[in-house]
Amino acid sequence: MAADKTLHGVGNLGALLVRAFRWFEEGLATDPDTAHLPRLSGTQFMTLASLDDDGTSIAELARRVGVTRQAMHQQIGEMEKAALVELVGSSTDRRVKLVKLSLLGRTLDQKAAAAIGALEHELAKRIGKAAVADLRANLSADWGLPGKQGQR
Repeated sequence: MAADKTLHGVGNLGALLVRAFRWFEEGLATDPDTAHLPRLSGTQFMTLASLDDDGTSIAELARRVGVTRQAMHQQIGEMEKAALVELVGSSTDRRVKLVKLSLLGRTLDQKAAAAIGALEHELAKRIGKAAVADLRANLSADWGLPGKQGQR
Protein backbone atom coordinates (compact mmCIF):
# COMPACT_ATOMS: atom_id res chain seq x y z
CA MET A 1 0.00 0.00 0.00
CA ALA A 2 1.44 3.37 -1.03
CA ALA A 3 1.97 6.04 1.59
CA ASP A 4 -0.75 8.67 1.75
CA LYS A 5 0.85 11.89 0.46
CA THR A 6 -2.14 14.17 1.09
CA LEU A 7 -2.21 17.05 3.56
CA HIS A 8 -4.88 15.32 5.61
CA GLY A 9 -3.27 11.90 5.31
CA VAL A 10 -3.01 9.60 8.29
CA GLY A 11 0.78 9.82 8.48
CA ASN A 12 1.19 13.55 7.79
CA LEU A 13 3.40 14.79 10.62
CA GLY A 14 2.08 18.36 10.42
CA ALA A 15 -1.51 17.11 10.71
CA LEU A 16 -0.51 14.88 13.64
CA LEU A 17 1.10 17.85 15.42
CA VAL A 18 -2.07 19.92 14.89
CA ARG A 19 -4.16 17.04 16.26
CA ALA A 20 -1.88 16.84 19.33
CA PHE A 21 -2.17 20.60 19.84
CA ARG A 22 -5.97 20.34 19.64
CA TRP A 23 -5.91 17.47 22.20
CA PHE A 24 -4.21 19.75 24.73
CA GLU A 25 -6.43 22.68 23.79
CA GLU A 26 -9.58 20.58 24.30
CA GLY A 27 -8.19 19.25 27.56
CA LEU A 28 -7.81 22.81 28.83
CA ALA A 29 -11.36 23.65 27.77
CA THR A 30 -12.80 20.73 29.73
CA ASP A 31 -10.58 20.91 32.83
CA PRO A 32 -12.60 22.10 35.87
CA ASP A 33 -9.82 24.51 36.89
CA THR A 34 -9.62 26.19 33.49
CA ALA A 35 -13.04 25.65 31.85
CA HIS A 36 -14.47 28.83 33.43
CA LEU A 37 -11.62 30.97 32.10
CA PRO A 38 -11.87 32.66 28.69
CA ARG A 39 -11.62 30.15 25.84
CA LEU A 40 -8.72 30.99 23.58
CA SER A 41 -8.51 30.63 19.83
CA GLY A 42 -5.52 28.71 18.51
CA THR A 43 -3.80 31.97 17.59
CA GLN A 44 -4.47 33.46 21.02
CA PHE A 45 -3.13 30.31 22.69
CA MET A 46 0.05 30.51 20.59
CA THR A 47 0.34 34.24 21.32
CA LEU A 48 0.21 33.70 25.08
CA ALA A 49 2.71 30.85 24.78
CA SER A 50 5.04 33.18 22.83
CA LEU A 51 5.13 36.02 25.37
CA ASP A 52 8.34 36.86 27.20
CA ASP A 53 8.05 37.57 30.94
CA ASP A 54 9.15 41.18 30.50
CA GLY A 55 6.86 41.79 27.51
CA THR A 56 7.05 41.24 23.77
CA SER A 57 6.45 43.63 20.89
CA ILE A 58 3.52 43.01 18.58
CA ALA A 59 5.91 42.71 15.62
CA GLU A 60 7.90 39.99 17.40
CA LEU A 61 4.73 38.15 18.43
CA ALA A 62 3.51 38.24 14.82
CA ARG A 63 6.82 36.72 13.69
CA ARG A 64 6.76 34.00 16.37
CA VAL A 65 3.14 33.04 15.73
CA GLY A 66 3.41 33.31 11.95
CA VAL A 67 0.75 35.93 11.28
CA THR A 68 0.82 39.46 9.91
CA ARG A 69 1.29 42.44 12.21
CA GLN A 70 -2.25 43.53 11.35
CA ALA A 71 -3.65 40.14 12.41
CA MET A 72 -1.61 40.24 15.62
CA HIS A 73 -2.85 43.76 16.40
CA GLN A 74 -6.40 42.42 16.07
CA GLN A 75 -5.63 39.43 18.33
CA ILE A 76 -4.00 41.66 20.95
CA GLY A 77 -6.99 44.03 20.81
CA GLU A 78 -9.38 41.15 21.49
CA MET A 79 -7.16 39.78 24.27
CA GLU A 80 -6.86 43.25 25.79
CA LYS A 81 -10.68 43.60 25.81
CA ALA A 82 -10.86 40.22 27.56
CA ALA A 83 -8.35 41.57 30.13
CA LEU A 84 -5.81 38.83 29.34
CA VAL A 85 -3.00 41.16 28.28
CA GLU A 86 -1.99 44.76 28.68
CA LEU A 87 0.16 47.06 26.57
CA VAL A 88 3.04 48.83 28.29
CA GLY A 89 5.71 51.16 27.01
CA SER A 90 9.15 49.81 26.23
CA SER A 91 11.94 51.06 28.47
CA THR A 92 14.36 51.09 25.51
CA ASP A 93 12.21 52.46 22.66
CA ARG A 94 9.30 54.79 23.38
CA ARG A 95 7.77 54.04 19.96
CA VAL A 96 7.29 50.38 20.90
CA LYS A 97 4.48 48.96 23.01
CA LEU A 98 5.08 45.63 24.71
CA VAL A 99 2.42 43.01 25.33
CA LYS A 100 2.43 41.58 28.85
CA LEU A 101 0.11 39.27 30.73
CA SER A 102 -2.47 41.05 32.88
CA LEU A 103 -3.44 39.76 36.31
CA LEU A 104 -6.19 37.61 34.73
CA GLY A 105 -3.72 36.52 32.04
CA ARG A 106 -1.20 35.41 34.69
CA THR A 107 -3.96 33.52 36.50
CA LEU A 108 -4.95 31.80 33.26
CA ASP A 109 -1.29 31.05 32.53
CA GLN A 110 -0.73 29.43 35.94
CA LYS A 111 -3.95 27.42 35.84
CA ALA A 112 -3.32 26.34 32.25
CA ALA A 113 0.23 25.24 33.12
CA ALA A 114 -1.11 23.09 35.96
CA ALA A 115 -3.81 21.63 33.70
CA ILE A 116 -1.27 20.90 30.95
CA GLY A 117 0.88 19.15 33.55
CA ALA A 118 -2.11 16.96 34.42
CA LEU A 119 -2.73 16.30 30.72
CA GLU A 120 0.93 15.31 30.26
CA HIS A 121 0.60 12.92 33.21
CA GLU A 122 -2.50 11.40 31.62
CA LEU A 123 -0.73 11.14 28.28
CA ALA A 124 2.20 9.34 29.99
CA LYS A 125 -0.27 6.81 31.43
CA ARG A 126 -1.70 6.25 27.94
CA ILE A 127 1.45 6.08 25.79
CA GLY A 128 4.18 5.63 28.40
CA LYS A 129 6.60 7.92 30.23
CA ALA A 130 9.44 7.11 27.84
CA ALA A 131 7.31 8.03 24.82
CA VAL A 132 6.38 11.39 26.37
CA ALA A 133 10.04 12.04 27.25
CA ASP A 134 11.09 11.16 23.68
CA LEU A 135 8.36 13.38 22.28
CA ARG A 136 9.49 16.29 24.46
CA ALA A 137 13.15 15.77 23.50
CA ASN A 138 12.39 15.62 19.78
CA LEU A 139 10.08 18.63 19.83
CA SER A 140 12.65 20.59 21.87
CA ALA A 141 15.49 19.84 19.44
CA ASP A 142 16.78 22.56 17.12
CA TRP A 143 15.38 21.55 13.76
CA GLY A 144 17.10 24.40 11.92
CA LEU A 145 15.32 26.49 9.31
CA PRO A 146 12.46 24.83 7.45
CA GLY A 147 13.03 23.56 3.94
CA LYS A 148 16.26 22.89 2.10
CA GLN A 149 17.94 26.10 3.34
CA GLY A 150 17.87 24.58 6.84
CA GLN A 151 19.78 21.42 5.91
CA ARG A 152 22.78 20.68 8.05
